Amino acid sequence: MKTLIAKLFVVSALFTLLAGCKEEALTSTVRTGDTVIISLSADDLSESGDTSGSAILRVEQLSASLVDAADTEHTVQVRQVFRVYADPTSEVQQMENTGLWLAAIDLVDPLSSSAPTLASGTAELILSAPGYFDGDKVVTVEVVAGLGTPKTFSDLSLSAEAIEPAPQALAFVSGSLEGHLLAAVQHQFTIPHSDTLDTDSGAVLKAALVKKLPGQEAVNLNVTATASESGTTEVQVYLTAVEGLSESQMSEFNIALISQIDAANAQSDYWSQHYSGSQYFDTEGNRLSLSTQVSAIR
Repeated sequence: MKTLIAKLFVVSALFTLLAGCKEEALTSTVRTGDTVIISLSADDLSESGDTSGSAILRVEQLSASLVDAADTEHTVQVRQVFRVYADPTSEVQQMENTGLWLAAIDLVDPLSSSAPTLASGTAELILSAPGYFDGDKVVTVEVVAGLGTPKTFSDLSLSAEAIEPAPQALAFVSGSLEGHLLAAVQHQFTIPHSDTLDTDSGAVLKAALVKKLPGQEAVNLNVTATASESGTTEVQVYLTAVEGLSESQMSEFNIALISQIDAANAQSDYWSQHYSGSQYFDTEGNRLSLSTQVSAIR
């Protein structure tokens, strides 16, 4: 098994923002019952051939167990998986920045929520995500005596799930530019839903939310969504890069397609089924022969 170095963060600002907990929960020294925050290497993260920047990892796809100093294996709870990004003004953000995936793992039994009896000493936390990791990842931690409790997100005004990726499809442009620079892309979708009100909160649920992926500073995004009396919505997506982008930069035109309607997210091919077509233009206004693939919702 390939060893993954655990970056068990001790940066208090990040910890306060994401978990509202004290620093000690983010060290490599743990007690049974504690929460461990672990970074997952973006270089190792893939999804059916996608790049690490577009792959989405969720709680149900990641499992964890801890082998203690007595060589006893304990299944532990993966509570949340989420991604964080550098400040947009930082040097890191100016480089190719796919963000940093973090997993919050509670050292408790997933079924009973009880803290297992762990032998003190060096232990290995084993992470498995078939289809995402080439092999299991092993994180070394030091178990000490004592009983901890899982850290909560009680200091956040939003629910804990609010920091996890929304269900989303990915639309990406492919093909040969044959020496041209890609300057504009227009996508059209006609979806069988329109904005509605949440019956519990009264909040507006958007039928279509289109987002750029983080780090795509060279492309501007504009979206129009026009609802019809029949309840369908025509979604027009306009992506522009004034100076044009080369073939190696076409991933800058990738977008995430999101709906807050449960019925839409229940259909994995929702966005691909309701994709109407695209147009592509170079910096001179000439049409280009490219194609767009729309992934399943993940």
